[in-house]
Amino acid sequence: MDVPQPIDNRLAQIQGILDTAFFAPLFKNDWLAYRFGQATFLRLEEPEVFDLFVRAALASEVIHPTEAEGRDPLAWLWDMADSAAVLAQLLASLRFDRPLLFHRTLMSLPAVTRGQVKPEEYELVEDFLAKALAQSDYDLAEAASGELETIYARALRAAGQDPDQPDPRLPELAGAVLAKPQAAELESDAELRLWMALGDGLDGMAPDLAPAVMVQAWYQWAGAVIGSAPNLELLGRMHPRLVLGAIDLAGYAPPLKEHLHTIKASCPFCGADSEVQVGPEIKPLQACPHLIYVGTCDEVHLMEAISNFEVGEDFRELLATYYQSPSDLDLFSTIVNDLFEMLVNQGRLAAVPVTSASAPQAFYNLLAFFQKPQAPSAPPSEPSPQTH
Repeated sequence: MDVPQPIDNRLAQIQGILDTAFFAPLFKNDWLAYRFGQATFLRLEEPEVFDLFVRAALASEVIHPTEAEGRDPLAWLWDMADSAAVLAQLLASLRFDRPLLFHRTLMSLPAVTRGQVKPEEYELVEDFLAKALAQSDYDLAEAASGELETIYARALRAAGQDPDQPDPRLPELAGAVLAKPQAAELESDAELRLWMALGDGLDGMAPDLAPAVMVQAWYQWAGAVIGSAPNLELLGRMHPRLVLGAIDLAGYAPPLKEHLHTIKASCPFCGADSEVQVGPEIKPLQACPHLIYVGTCDEVHLMEAISNFEVGEDFRELLATYYQSPSDLDLFSTIVNDLFEMLVNQGRLAAVPVTSASAPQAFYNLLAFFQKPQAPSAPPSEPSPQTH
């Protein structure tokens, strides 16, 4: 077994400094949280990031059509004149598809929890949300940007650089590090720093510049996620699915309710196709007996799938109390996800993406959940004769 080389003392010192940032660890999926100033968008999973990106970009194109001309959707979201209006549309669209995320965000808005803005006073949920968002005065990105600059200056000093006049080669050298294929696969700034300190991230770098390049690469990576130094090329490498043109994005738009489409998924247990017609009404066309639910990966939908198993009524009621308590939503999410993963790993539950010939991309966020058929119970055996 190879023994890792000791970390350079300066790199170790820099690691300690960068670890003190209040936002550490910073995950690449956190960029939507900072773009919209919503802490409830932190720690999103990949399917959630893509789903929210699509919804936000579609809303932005409608609200700011002139700003969308000649540019790609990722650029639209970094240049929104009114991000609150886009966020209101985004949240409204989550009510049924991602209820936990909608509920969590709603419960985090001070104007809602204090009863200053009440939904019954508004005809449109978008107007209610826009009013509630307008009364939130905390800017997540602004606070993180200030912290980023402070930590960056401290780390540069530790790397032997003058924060006011650092080596002009640093941005280019850091850019070369971040352009390596391995960098795009890293999930957090902690992984990025570990890769540079213990891995091959800084291979070939002059020893006297390596610590400063590490600081600069962290600064550019974190700045792209937080948005203090937008870098759409870097962000696109982190999230290749988000590199879409306007025409590509249009394919993900939700179909009009009056239009009929058929979604289909093949059962992993029996191989039969299940089909559901969607439109003004939801109409099952054919389904194998193992299909139990169609929804997204939102924990509320996962709970619907899990409820087909013997989880117990008392357990469901306990989870319902967690769902009603803002402080217990993380616990609700953790339990549901753990139970879902357990059933999947046991081979008792499977989630399969749906397809649609008439709208190939419009149902990108839906999953069909299938339950493995139970083996027939063995008949009770005859009692063996007793010997006295």
